[in-house]
Amino acid sequence: MGASLLQVFRDLDRDTKERLADISSPLLLSLAALSIAHEKGSADRLSAEHIVACLETAGIAVMKKSISRALSRSGNRISTATGLEGDVLYRLMIKGERKIAAHLGGGGLSVIRFEGNKPRTGRMRLGEILSSLKGMIRICDPYYGVRTLDSLDYVPKSCAVRFLTVKTNESARQISGALKDFKREKPNVEFRIAADPSQLHDRYVLTPDQIILVGHGLKDIGGKESFLVQIDTHLAKGIITRTINDFDLRWNAGTAL
Repeated sequence: MGASLLQVFRDLDRDTKERLADISSPLLLSLAALSIAHEKGSADRLSAEHIVACLETAGIAVMKKSISRALSRSGNRISTATGLEGDVLYRLMIKGERKIAAHLGGGGLSVIRFEGNKPRTGRMRLGEILSSLKGMIRICDPYYGVRTLDSLDYVPKSCAVRFLTVKTNESARQISGALKDFKREKPNVEFRIAADPSQLHDRYVLTPDQIILVGHGLKDIGGKESFLVQIDTHLAKGIITRTINDFDLRWNAGTAL
């Protein structure tokens, strides 16, 4: 852990530090530290010792033993890996983000930054998000390709998926076989070409709980710097309802791919 990450915690605004000070649960403090480290310091994984040091720098005292015990019982809110020195490194997962969002003032809004020139990392991060979705999923993405299918593989089979698109830049030979194989194994995912291509521009994912605005197409995540914004229904219910209605009109007018 570099000094720059400690500086991130040292420079947190007073309101955020007060919010941290009000958290008594070692687990929530750990999730908060992991969230801040990722969002503000671009640090994906921290050890229990790192978490203690970061929180202490922000003016929050907590014991390493308490952090380790709490994280060992955190379930699928975090993932673990072994560091070069044999220590356990923790990474915040989607359910962990949801758990801590309200305590950090997220209130149903979260922003994730994808770094440029890190396509594999970007696709893995996107996969974590897609794998947590539930219910009917509507996806608008003007361009599709083989890597689109790779991303959609993460969506649970229990979800019905409607993918509305316009065209691909890949050859028919490249995409047709991959699409055929994908449909055979993922009958829950439907594809349609929009009747009016000019109506599709922005990329988004709609679920019963939220709208996810995606800066790049599913096949291009991580190629360039981009952002993903998750907005819960209670913050934008009217907009989400209208967007679903517009999507369904375009879907019904579309042609099966």
